[in-house]
Amino acid sequence: MARIAFCLPALSSHAAVHGALARVLARRGHDCRMVGGEGLGPLAAREGLRFESLGTREPDLHNAGLLRTLTATAAATRAFVRHGPEALGRLSPDLVVADQAEPGASLAAEAAGIPRVTLASALPLDRDEAIPPPFVGWPFLAGAEGRKRNRGGWRVSDALMVLQAGALAQGCRDYRLPMRQRIDDWISPDLDLRQMVPSLDFPHAVGAGARAVGPLRDGAPDEFDLNTGGRPLVFASLGTLQGGRRALLAAIAGATEDLNVCLALAHCGGLTEAEAQALPGRAIVRDFFPQRAVLARADACVTHAGLNTVLDCAAAQVPMVAIPLAFEQPATAARLAFHGAARVLPPRRANRATIREALKAVLSDPSYRAALAGPAAEIAVAGGVTRAADLIEARLVRRAAA
Repeated sequence: MARIAFCLPALSSHAAVHGALARVLARRGHDCRMVGGEGLGPLAAREGLRFESLGTREPDLHNAGLLRTLTATAAATRAFVRHGPEALGRLSPDLVVADQAEPGASLAAEAAGIPRVTLASALPLDRDEAIPPPFVGWPFLAGAEGRKRNRGGWRVSDALMVLQAGALAQGCRDYRLPMRQRIDDWISPDLDLRQMVPSLDFPHAVGAGARAVGPLRDGAPDEFDLNTGGRPLVFASLGTLQGGRRALLAAIAGATEDLNVCLALAHCGGLTEAEAQALPGRAIVRDFFPQRAVLARADACVTHAGLNTVLDCAAAQVPMVAIPLAFEQPATAARLAFHGAARVLPPRRANRATIREALKAVLSDPSYRAALAGPAAEIAVAGGVTRAADLIEARLVRRAAA
């Protein structure tokens, strides 16, 4: 069987997606390993996978602002460019699965002469003038006016990503590869697996290799028992990097108390026990909940608009209050608003009163849940982790036959 290297940033949400796919392939007999900076090691262990280190360490992105995020992104890409080809050469995999958000991994695979596919754990990074860049929360705008606005947005995006572009350009020169400085230049034209389904995205053209497989999850949802006292159930999570926002979590807890709904709040390790107990109301607060199991019973979700949570909500037809905080979350939230699946609150406007009114709307207006009927149906037939594994194995067979 094949050896497959999963190359990705040291982000918990990305590791969960790659890990689900790697475990399915491992059960089929393949040798699957994660490759990345030292911070990925504990995440690989959590996913039950072997880990191969680049010998580098990534900056901490917890509660990071724009400047720190851009600097850290460039540093992570530079690490893959400098050390990835050697690490992959030692491992000698038959295939690299490179996270779409880390173009340095794709460059390293190409420099090492190893075939690759890409995987969009988060919002796909398609560059199309029909849509705004995936780093802004702009609404969809059709026609010439929208294209003009989006072109300007892409120019600004390119300027902000200049450090990462420089790392990619240097790698192309060092390894004598065709010059490609933009992140989207490294999306695989042969096979690009995507969690995002078209019915939740803005309408636009995608690459020839794009395959929307839906959320990558393995195994059945965990058992979950929660006594709500007959009240509606709201699940809330701000993700692993933003789970320590005490003021915002307190506003969410207060809003649900005002509405007399049951709140299951996951802070993802961001709060101490004392801080969790100090939240207002009667929320059930834990580090983590079995997310899919909770959402199977939930009436609404308050989310940072991370794609994993958004897709789990869509699959269960759970309407959302989206409070996008960082990365591509504003762009994901804009897509939810476009499809009528969520009420979106900018973080600066998210307080107890505004969250209460947004939650009241999604709980009482059936149109928000109805807007998710199409995405739920698409996810149900997209194939998920099984189809993704099938597509990778087909790619391996084609490679062996070449």
